[in-house]
Amino acid sequence: MASEIGMVLDGVGHHFPGDPIGNDHFERLDSLDVDDAWIRRNTGVSTRHWPGAHERHVDMAERAARMALADAGLAVEDVDVVLGTSATSRPRTNPSTPGNNYMDIALPLQDRIGARRAMAMDVMGVACSGFLHASVVARGLIATGGYRTVLIACAENPEPILNFSYRNSVLFGAGAAAGVWRASAGADGLLAAALHADGSYFDAFDIDDQDKMVMKGKVVGDAAVPMLAQATEEVLGQLDGGLDGIDWIIPHQGNINLITGLRDELRLPDERVLLNIHRRGNTSSVSVPGCLSEHVHNGTIARGQRVLTMAVGRGFSWGALAFTYGEPTHA
Repeated sequence: MASEIGMVLDGVGHHFPGDPIGNDHFERLDSLDVDDAWIRRNTGVSTRHWPGAHERHVDMAERAARMALADAGLAVEDVDVVLGTSATSRPRTNPSTPGNNYMDIALPLQDRIGARRAMAMDVMGVACSGFLHASVVARGLIATGGYRTVLIACAENPEPILNFSYRNSVLFGAGAAAGVWRASAGADGLLAAALHADGSYFDAFDIDDQDKMVMKGKVVGDAAVPMLAQATEEVLGQLDGGLDGIDWIIPHQGNINLITGLRDELRLPDERVLLNIHRRGNTSSVSVPGCLSEHVHNGTIARGQRVLTMAVGRGFSWGALAFTYGEPTHA
């Protein structure tokens, strides 16, 4: 993406709370009538994480944010902007912090990490594509020249809003992930982006009278692959070399059928597709940056390598992004 001021994703971090919750937890629920084989076959999930009773969104986000800042070699005083995003925080029924019933991520996180001079705001309503949308917002803020370092924090805790009489409750996990974009005088690390929305799908998600999430799984499943494939092709069309110039691909970790459908539709090479859904479940806005951070910190993704990612969220809002982790090694 052309800009007089470039930006680089200089650090990433993640946090997945507590011990893994295995599929045997759901086998014991008479309301679901599922077993481990059914869950793995239909979702790809073997384990997921849920926080303890006293761990909230911002607690997890703080851990991920500090990890990302350390990865970038930056102090908290360097942060100019904090952007937060979540699909699962709710006023009163699933608040983001202990002792307060609001749902904000960015403001309490700014206070928690001590980023006193940073502007803070949330990018909400785009759910699972939150990291992509927030990264493009970061691009706009950095391009003005008034901000140099933007911290993005995604945090999710779905358990309090899941209806455990629906089988889709087996899919979701909790966690947090963060990324640090900083201004760069060198080559731009945000290579291409495509974001879209279609409000005619707004009713595909809802909240019932018990404050639990309602998801029309078939509607989501039928629409997601074509939407993501279209956005991905847009991004690849902006890149010299297309898919051949991409080192790693991180699809939205929605469920294994979505990932398989997208892989087949775009002919994505298996050896370059990175996943964590089997261990973490669908972590909504954490899905993309969480998978990215895990594969950075386990040594799979190296600085200077190019990453292609795509995600679809409630509404529908969806998109694709191509970027380098760290300083680009070539223009």
